[in-house]
Amino acid sequence: MIWFGLLLTLIAFWAVIYPITDYWTRWFNPRVLKKGSTREPKICLTFDDGPNPEITPQVLDILAQNRIPATFFLVGRRALNNPELVREILQHGHRIGVHTQHHTHAYRMFYKKSIAAIGQAKLVLEQICGGRVCWFRPPWGALNLFQYLAAKRLELTVVLWTANAVDWERRTTPAQIVARLVKKLKPGCIIVIHDAGGEPGAPQNMVEALPEIIKQCQTRGYHFVTLADI
Repeated sequence: MIWFGLLLTLIAFWAVIYPITDYWTRWFNPRVLKKGSTREPKICLTFDDGPNPEITPQVLDILAQNRIPATFFLVGRRALNNPELVREILQHGHRIGVHTQHHTHAYRMFYKKSIAAIGQAKLVLEQICGGRVCWFRPPWGALNLFQYLAAKRLELTVVLWTANAVDWERRTTPAQIVARLVKKLKPGCIIVIHDAGGEPGAPQNMVEALPEIIKQCQTRGYHFVTLADI
């Protein structure tokens, strides 16, 4: 009976505290970065789920051709498998953030795994980069209480977004990706797209859309900056 009661307590904690923390973080927490200053036409391009040895170099080439800075939120496990690619991102002048170690949803982790998911990834990225990493984006934008506290203890700023193209679905065409993002553009906008993960073929759709995303943003008078400058 004691174990059963403990189990019910844990389930109740998960069912109540996790959603409350997640909702508060997404909509009300002023310490979570969801947009930048609206006084200037600055926007920030961010990439999640990488690095991907096939897709990320294509993204870097497009960004270099257009002289666009960006911020890459990297999965620790994928960074370990592609350390040179991580360093190449830095060499191009881009910023790097933590996207957990294994890209597991926050609702599927409890205390130890939640903390390790952030701490391990931060350690991996800092060892590869040779410097401090100060940004954290939770997979799917979902954050549980333990992750929030861990990010605070590790001095990581939690970053969400203003505009999401839903580009992880293969059926989302390049034209749809562009249209969805352009529709949500405004000063201080933080854009999230993916250079890895999602359904097979989805990242390539993003690559095809990226030059047009940049063009449409610039045509509307916006200029790109990293998270540090927005």
